[in-house]
This record gives sequence, C-alpha cells and structure tokens, in this order.
Amino acid sequence: MIRSQTLYRGPLVSLLRLDHPPDRVHRDPAEEAAASHSVSFVERGGYTLHQGKRRWRMDATAIFVTSPGLRYCCSHHEQSPGDVCFSVHLSPDLVHDVRSTLGGRWNPRKITAKLTNRLAYLRQRLVETAIGEDPDLSCPVLAGELLAAVADGEPAPARLFRPGQLAWYARRVEQARATLTEGYARHFSLGEIARDAGMSPFHFSRVFRELCGVPPHRFLLRVRLARAAERLSAGGGVTDTCHATGFNNLGHFIRTFRRVYGVPPSRYRASSTRGSST
Repeated sequence: MIRSQTLYRGPLVSLLRLDHPPDRVHRDPAEEAAASHSVSFVERGGYTLHQGKRRWRMDATAIFVTSPGLRYCCSHHEQSPGDVCFSVHLSPDLVHDVRSTLGGRWNPRKITAKLTNRLAYLRQRLVETAIGEDPDLSCPVLAGELLAAVADGEPAPARLFRPGQLAWYARRVEQARATLTEGYARHFSLGEIARDAGMSPFHFSRVFRELCGVPPHRFLLRVRLARAAERLSAGGGVTDTCHATGFNNLGHFIRTFRRVYGVPPSRYRASSTRGSST
C-alpha cells in the first residue's frame, strides 16, 4: 500500500509526498501504468524500477520520469518498505508549454535521470513554495523549469552539494535573483553581487549557473527583456524603454530584443498596441 500526502494541488501542478504505512505489509503490483507526466525524487530509502528487461536502482541520486500510459513496475526487498518520494505531477497544458518552448527536445520515452545540483535546488524550491505564499503563481513556473532541466539532460556533476550546503547556496542565490529582478535597470558588477552573497566572484558565478541554469548576466538579460516587452506592450517608446530597462546601447537593445522575440521592438510595440485597441 502506498500512502499519499498532497502538499499542493493546482490546475497545472500537483505536489505529492509518497510513502508506505509502517504497520501494513506492502505487495508490489505486477504492473502499473502512469496516469500523468511526473518527475519523482527519492527522499529516503530506495526501490528497483523495472520496464521490460531493463531495471534501475532508484535512490537519492536517481529521478523517475513518467508520461501517460508508461507501463512499469517497482519492487522492494522489505515487507514494510521505508522509501519516501516527492513527486511533481504536471498537467498536459503545462507539458505542452514546456515542450513548445524547448523546441521538441523533451523525450517522453526517457524514464530515469541522474540528480544534479540544479534539480535538487528546484526540488527544494518546490517544497518550500508549496507551503509558502503564492504557490499558484510560483509552483507552475518551478515545475516547468524542473521538466525543462530534466529534458535538457545535463550530466550529473562530479560532486553533489550536501543538503546543508545546498540550502546555504540556495538562500544566497535567491537573494541575488531578487536583487537582480527588482533592480534590473541598475548597473551591476559580478563582484558586487558575489560580495553580497558572501562568495568570490568566480565561485558565485559557478554556483548561480549550476542552480539557475544560466549565469548571472544572462539571468539579468532575461529580466530586462521581459520588462522591456511589458513597457512596449503598454505603448512605451523604443528609446525610452531601452534606457529604462538597463540597456545603454540602443543598437544592442534592438538586436538582442529581435533575437529573443523574433521581431524588432518597434514592430513588437506596434502589434501589441494595435491588438489592445481592437
């Protein structure tokens, strides 16, 4: 018997913690079929995952990935298993959104992945967000990032951060993300952000990239471009938007915006304002 605790349930994402009642004898089903897309982490203990003739030992370094209709079975050596899993279930709409963004890199036949520091970080953020404020806003974003990170298939690092070390890094990276997001129009130096985080510039840059998937300067660029798109949609001028969002060179702003959004800022502004007036 598997016991399920719902940590969060929304229209796009559900977060569950799964374990086994300690006073009940567990019998593994001969076969199971996945009902949804999910990404599951082993928090404690482990089990063996089978699909056809293939098998994997699932423990704290392995991740189980399902898609609807996937057939598999799990086996335990104990009558009362002690494994505990954290499972992220994603709606078809969210999976479609992620797959469209990734350009088809998501492989539904991939059912296991190795834990990386970024995946561990996203798991921790999801657990924290589920019991925090505004989970309806944050959980779908984090779950989408998690699925994208699994799809990207980054190799596992030579050394996973210890839980306490990961928590320390995560707090400082979140602080840096908040600083960059709120002060996106300012000029930042790597030394300044790293000093606030209590790390050397090189070490901070490596940790930030490992947990966030992009280096600090690319994260800031994404924020600036998103704010620029918002201002242009509201009717802001191209030159004013350029300087208001932290870009110092108009030509660089136009080229970068066009590379990301597919059209130059002037056309983006025209199409947005025309759409809002109809």
